[in-house]
Amino acid sequence: MSASLTDWTITRTAPDAFGSPAEMADSGAVWHPIAGPAPIGVLLDDAPWPASSLDDHDWWYSATVESSTDLRLTFGGITFPATVFLDGAAIADVVSMFLPVGVDVPAGSHTLHIRCPALNQWLRKRRGRGRWRSTLVAAQGLRWARTTLLGRAPVYGGGILPAPVGLWRPVDAAGAYARNVRITCADEQIAVSALIHGATAIRCVITDPDGSEILHTTIPLSADGRLTTSVWVPHPRPWWPRGYGDQSLYRVTLIADDVVLADRVAGFRSVTADTSDGGFTLSVNDVDVFARGVTWTPPDPVALTVDTETLAARLLSFADAGATMIRVVGGLTYEQPEFYRLCAEFGLLVWQDVMQATFDPPDDVGEVMCAELTHLLVEQSGNPALAVISGGSETIQQPEMFGVDAGRRHLPLLTDRFPEIVAAQDGPPYVPASPWSPDGTLAIRPDVGVAHWFGVGGYQRRLDDVRTARVRFAAESLAFAIPPSDAAVERDFGSLAVVGHHPDWKAAVPRDRTATWDFEDIRDHYVREVFAVDPLAVRRVDPARYLQLGRLAVAEAMAHCYRFWRQRDSRCAGALILSGIDLLPGAGWGLLTHDGEAKLPLAVLRRLWAPTSVSIVDAGLSGLRIDVHHDGPQPLSATLSLTLAGATDYSESITLQPHSSLTRYDCDLTGEFGDLSASYRFGPPRAEAVQVTLRDDDGRLLARDVVAIAPAPVPIRAGLTGLLRPATDGAWILTVSSVASLRYVCLDVAGWSVDDDCFGLLGAVPHEVTLRPLDAANSPPRVRISSIDALDTGVAQIADGDT
Repeated sequence: MSASLTDWTITRTAPDAFGSPAEMADSGAVWHPIAGPAPIGVLLDDAPWPASSLDDHDWWYSATVESSTDLRLTFGGITFPATVFLDGAAIADVVSMFLPVGVDVPAGSHTLHIRCPALNQWLRKRRGRGRWRSTLVAAQGLRWARTTLLGRAPVYGGGILPAPVGLWRPVDAAGAYARNVRITCADEQIAVSALIHGATAIRCVITDPDGSEILHTTIPLSADGRLTTSVWVPHPRPWWPRGYGDQSLYRVTLIADDVVLADRVAGFRSVTADTSDGGFTLSVNDVDVFARGVTWTPPDPVALTVDTETLAARLLSFADAGATMIRVVGGLTYEQPEFYRLCAEFGLLVWQDVMQATFDPPDDVGEVMCAELTHLLVEQSGNPALAVISGGSETIQQPEMFGVDAGRRHLPLLTDRFPEIVAAQDGPPYVPASPWSPDGTLAIRPDVGVAHWFGVGGYQRRLDDVRTARVRFAAESLAFAIPPSDAAVERDFGSLAVVGHHPDWKAAVPRDRTATWDFEDIRDHYVREVFAVDPLAVRRVDPARYLQLGRLAVAEAMAHCYRFWRQRDSRCAGALILSGIDLLPGAGWGLLTHDGEAKLPLAVLRRLWAPTSVSIVDAGLSGLRIDVHHDGPQPLSATLSLTLAGATDYSESITLQPHSSLTRYDCDLTGEFGDLSASYRFGPPRAEAVQVTLRDDDGRLLARDVVAIAPAPVPIRAGLTGLLRPATDGAWILTVSSVASLRYVCLDVAGWSVDDDCFGLLGAVPHEVTLRPLDAANSPPRVRISSIDALDTGVAQIADGDT
């Protein structure tokens, strides 16, 4: 079959000026050529129209379709509302931007049009009011529109990002195609079913995690095109979340006449959610998983669809930092198929919201949402990464916070219809919404079920509120306006002087629509708590220090919470940070900038999220508490050591079973009461800081943490130094040391990755960091070493004999 889609053009008209291509024929509309289908916001760089107010206009696409045979055009995604025309006749209406649209096209040459009417005009039609209002947007009629809030809700770039309009997923033309490809992996069997069109036989190939074929067969199709086949897999290799075991994936491919109709990954795993004690604990393969990670935002919020390499790079930034879960948030978009596949390959569990947030969903729209959910579950059937389905974001919480009576806020769509669909498709555990309480108490309570917890954050509770709140599972938490690096600020804004006040800077700072504050105010609040300084006074004279204090205050807040949450007796089974990626240049919520650069707090989280980690905290009169966590599938024999600045080590040989943790106190290692936390105050602190390390039997450092007992009240001359020596494969080893104990020792080394950063350092106790080039490097790294506690900075030197 030969087929082509060419001569793509777009045009803009006034709302409802033309209802069909025929009406436009003599209009004199100017059609602008484009390279191919994409959202309007992407196409306007060289077009004669501005990218603002896209929802105020009708937009049209036109293209020529040529094929030697009958074919199926599948639009992966067209924004709502829209109509597809072929040769002037309407052939499909778009009811949801989240559902693909398929149309049959006979052989020959045809003209294709897609009309995307102005959403704001569509919203002017009077429709029934909801039982409560959404605080995300002013346009309450959006509850009737199956579209994204990106570029529309202020907190999601509304007024800055162009609203998604038009073709936002690829367009596929095929003679033969597969629909409803469903894969199940259970009871030592992989079963495949599908509806095939345009073919008389299908070749099905299934390979194991090593790439070896376990099934290769050609299957004749019946008249209705139904395909069913299965293969027995004795002793299947299970799929595990990252750090808990291998990501063993099987691959299912359906081929017709050498054309791949479906190429999917599948895996054997069980996933359950335990709410019996009022919490929410996920277990994979009967092992409890501590979920940590982020809420997801599209890497390109204008194009929405990105290349696989970009998607993989963003996901790996979190997976390599130790994340085990990504949440796709209601109100944004379902992700492209490659996202779910990559999550399976990287061991990232996916918490998937139905695409709704805070609205009271109308009954008519509910049926469309059910179709979207069914489509997702079929498309991702067999994918072991899909771990939770949620009925939406803050859909139960919103009416609670408005004080709506319990009888009036009941949502059968969430409590009855969605779980029926998930069960019918053998889907993962289901929760009616995020947040949600399993025992009927208010969803806004953090100590039951699933929470959106911003006690540390927007509600400005003290850091130790994490212990009071007793969060069981946070599907959102710890939102701050996190500054990017100084270099990124200068690149995107021209100067550090803009921070904190300039309109260009403030435009990217997240703000709840109804709030009198923004999330930069929240960050400044924790600068005051952590460092006991006035951030506004610092900003006035030293914007670089102001930014660094902000980054470190956020990092400290996150570290404080995760150290507690991961303790076995905290009863917390997971927490996700809002959010993963910034939508815009500047100080957004993301742990990554809009272009994928890691922000400072991610370096700190890497130590606490690691599959094998150690933490040390001040436990008051109980001393210093040490927690060791080992997610891995094999027993771990190691040495746990405690080091005081200027004192000898105290060590203990330990063995951790797979997927286990243990707790010690300083006295367990020292064998005596020493008041290392300086809680009794019988005299001066015995040490400014205490270090804990975990080393394997070969002496290799597995994990490390430092607690400051008596940090310097003001910056001091610390004698920071660094020595470099070459390692293998182009890497370098950096040995960092200082005379005094320091918090937050940070490394500035452009063009290199580091395996540890922003760490605590004991006086006279060196710490080694491995540096690896991001690109081919012919010269040694240039490293600047600094600490918020130090007046001086260090520049790493090459050790004698290694030049």
